[in-house]
Amino acid sequence: TLMGALHLNLGGAPEGPAGTGKTETTKDLAKAIAMQCVVFNCSDGLDYLAMGKFFKGLASSGAWACFDEFNRIDLEVLSVIAQQILTMQRAKAAGLKIFDFEGTRLALRPTFSVFITMNPGYAGRSELPDNLKALFRSVAMMVPDYALISEIMLYSSGYLKARDLARKLVATYRLCSEQLSSQSHYDYGMRAVISVLRAAAANKQKDSATDEQVLMLRSIKDVNAPKFLAPDIPLFNGILSDLFPGVQLPPPDYAQLTSALESAGAAAQLVVTPVFLEKAQQLYEMILVRHGLMIVGYSYGAKTSIYKCLAAALGNLESCNLMSEHKVQVRIINPKSITMGQLYGQFDPVSHEWHDGVLARAFREAAVDTRPDRQWLLFDGPVDAVWIENMNTVLDDNKKLCLNSGEIIQMSASMNLIFEVQDLAVASPATVSRCGMVYVEPSQVGWRPLAQSWLTHKLPASMTPDQRQRLHELLEWLVDPCIAFLRKNCKELVGTADISLPVSLMHLLCSLLDDWRAVNAAKTPVKLENPTSCLDALFLFSLVWSVGATCDRPSAAKFDAFLRQLLSGKVQAAAERTDPDLGPGLVIRYPKELLSSQLPEDGALYDYSFDTASCAWRHWMVGSTAVSIPESLSYNEIVVPTIDTVRYSWLMQTLVSHNKHLLFVGPTGTGKTNYIKNNLDQLGTGSYHIISTAFSAQTSANQVQDIIDAKLDKRRKGVYGPPLGNAAVVFVDDLNMPAQEVYGAQPPIELLRQCLDHGGWYDRADNTFRQLVDMQLVAAMGPPGGGRNHITPRILRHFNVIAINEFDDATYTRIYTAISDWWARRGKLPESVVDQLPGVVAATIDVYNTIRAELLPTPAKSHYTYNMRDLSKVFQGMQSVGASVADSRAVVRLWAHEALRVFHDRLVDDADRSWFCSLLSNLLPKHLGTNIAEVFGTQQCDASTPTGAAAAQGSGPKQHGDAAAALRTVLYADFLQPCGPENAKYQEATDPGKMLKAVEDALADYNIQVSGWRL
Repeated sequence: TLMGALHLNLGGAPEGPAGTGKTETTKDLAKAIAMQCVVFNCSDGLDYLAMGKFFKGLASSGAWACFDEFNRIDLEVLSVIAQQILTMQRAKAAGLKIFDFEGTRLALRPTFSVFITMNPGYAGRSELPDNLKALFRSVAMMVPDYALISEIMLYSSGYLKARDLARKLVATYRLCSEQLSSQSHYDYGMRAVISVLRAAAANKQKDSATDEQVLMLRSIKDVNAPKFLAPDIPLFNGILSDLFPGVQLPPPDYAQLTSALESAGAAAQLVVTPVFLEKAQQLYEMILVRHGLMIVGYSYGAKTSIYKCLAAALGNLESCNLMSEHKVQVRIINPKSITMGQLYGQFDPVSHEWHDGVLARAFREAAVDTRPDRQWLLFDGPVDAVWIENMNTVLDDNKKLCLNSGEIIQMSASMNLIFEVQDLAVASPATVSRCGMVYVEPSQVGWRPLAQSWLTHKLPASMTPDQRQRLHELLEWLVDPCIAFLRKNCKELVGTADISLPVSLMHLLCSLLDDWRAVNAAKTPVKLENPTSCLDALFLFSLVWSVGATCDRPSAAKFDAFLRQLLSGKVQAAAERTDPDLGPGLVIRYPKELLSSQLPEDGALYDYSFDTASCAWRHWMVGSTAVSIPESLSYNEIVVPTIDTVRYSWLMQTLVSHNKHLLFVGPTGTGKTNYIKNNLDQLGTGSYHIISTAFSAQTSANQVQDIIDAKLDKRRKGVYGPPLGNAAVVFVDDLNMPAQEVYGAQPPIELLRQCLDHGGWYDRADNTFRQLVDMQLVAAMGPPGGGRNHITPRILRHFNVIAINEFDDATYTRIYTAISDWWARRGKLPESVVDQLPGVVAATIDVYNTIRAELLPTPAKSHYTYNMRDLSKVFQGMQSVGASVADSRAVVRLWAHEALRVFHDRLVDDADRSWFCSLLSNLLPKHLGTNIAEVFGTQQCDASTPTGAAAAQGSGPKQHGDAAAALRTVLYADFLQPCGPENAKYQEATDPGKMLKAVEDALADYNIQVSGWRL
């Protein structure tokens, strides 16, 4: 069909699914008739100028070009390309020797031809325009006969039982696709078959005397087992045992590699578990058979540790002259922390000069490196069709990186491309089929190896073996039941991983052990009176503020009750318990000795801190006196100390001073930003360099990088940090606000994650790596939803997450009572007004709680959301009044007006407005000792039923109407006196005529100042 296209002076267009041989067919045809064929991977960054250069070269040289993934080019560019190809094809059909092409006279060699290959319907692909389709002859590529191909390749590799083994290989993949779970990183196509056949050929060459069934079984297992989830492995082994009955695989000889991995793990302070060793060995085997591979799995699956440990182990093997191995050069890039142009390279929009990207430079350096070292290019970031498809020709057998400049860089034999990703949910089959997969699961690793390493290496040296053993017992006893209870019975403000919670516990506990690090003048550790009791209590405090710190207020109460039961030994140890439900199979390992310190009885454990000096629990508010706010402060500067401000500030200072990353999560208006800024201001006076930024939906990674880089100094070549002797604290507000890209990535967050994981980012000017030192992150964000997005667990794992819940009524009362007292002193209010203020506070809180419970948001009323800022606005409006508040009636009218402006004005229909007015009229006698008739001169009405339900009663509408009409007569304004905005007084408008005249005068002034409108 392709030869027919050439005779018709057309191009060839093979199209079909991934792995059907489109590009290989074109290359084989060129090879068969001795034509040079240049394969180029197309991307959406190509323009008609770059393609014009290609076509000029093809016409002049007479060579063939195969444009892979041709339909990834933008539709606007494709229509221009159609005209370019048409010009060339017409010149060829007319038999011209010289022709004009885009203003250039070129010699034409008639042997040239253009081929395109496409994956129709995949992500990031467009439909070809009709004028372009007409220039090519389509070739539909079907899924080939895997068995025949396998049989031929096995025969060519020296297998005598090739036909039987080929059938078994094909049957294996068919059964796997039918019986195993469906995962985005599973692929059973032609490329998967070919990788097994290559492994089988290598095994035959290395060990020709072994039974061929054993060689084939080993090849299938080595290539496929690494990518399967733990539940699928028994099914996979069952399929193989049915297809290869009685065939037993001898255990592989990994003695030298295992020894090197163990020594490398010990040097990195890692606990090398059997699962860790197995995955590292699988990664090594995969590197030998595939040049492109992916390590897939969620955080705490040990992805990074596995490849780092393997790289160190290969270096150890080279130093010992074992296994003919070489050390590894690793270049790490997060492809989503920069733009596509900065990754691959781009043309200058003005001069059209080419600038290399980070990947282009790193790939070229690795390709031309003449040392025998292994070269690993590691991509640590989300894989999606935006950037990964440009690497299709690198990942398949061509092994060429194609840049938009037209440069093609050949991959060297020592290079490997490794992708470290969380999942492949948005990757196309074309990408998945090209890469080998190693899947790691956090549940297979667990938190115990991390705890073991922490107990051995991270604790203060003065801690005795008995104390370390005690911590181990506490971890084994409390962590698993608490996490199980949290998952079954509690609601978290932001989802956390099971392993990140005990890691947060270790971080916090490590920050509390300063007494074990402290030394006196004689350089000996300071002795505590009762170190065991202190250690137990500090562990318990850390448990509450790590495992129990991420849930909402009702869940925190449940967690507190469960933890008290668990600590007193009242929770059944056997797995068959039903109350509380902790899930199947969880056995509680009680230690010989329960807690040695006495728990506080009153309140929740969240209300107490532990004082090591007195070895006793202390309430957070012990020592705090009644709040008296200075009259000189403005409303926006007021901070009222509460139990929340005290404990969150203490936790923040403790974690930040011990270089731990911290994330506050909570609803709008709970003071997250306030806590952080106040504490950072205190830290900023010392040895801390504060860098503040806030994310929005439009924030880009480049903006974040520029903001942080501008505040850092150069320490030495390639190393940047705060002024010497200081530590930089980067505060990021609204961490989850950046808009997600089309495939879900958030580049500003990926940039921060690259800094946390790999200690820096790339300088965009010269593509060198900037190492950032002495820097830590403090962030705040709201729960996902309402414009805020879910952020990747891969950055959450770095933080100690602390939920800041909305205050309880007692805290609200404390805050606004203090503010009312400040207003009374500042405004010199009469005694009768001051006596009413506690009732005003109680009534406001009652209104706030009732409206949040009754008027819930719906699709038609999506803005019915209320937070602490609304509560604050009521008191802010009241204290803004310019005239003196004469008596209790005046303060009630003022309060009612502010409540109407804050809550009532948000309501969308008469039923809701009537209900709110009746609510206010009912609260007057309840909290303020008066009624609506006394204050507003109308009759009392009933608010016993919400949302206008009283309309069903006979007298309901009239009563509601009276209340609404009376309340709406109250209006305060600051424009009644013509004294300018600086001296405006906020006062009640008692004369409607005077207010109307003031509005008309203001409108006339505005019309004089703003002229030129033609309506």
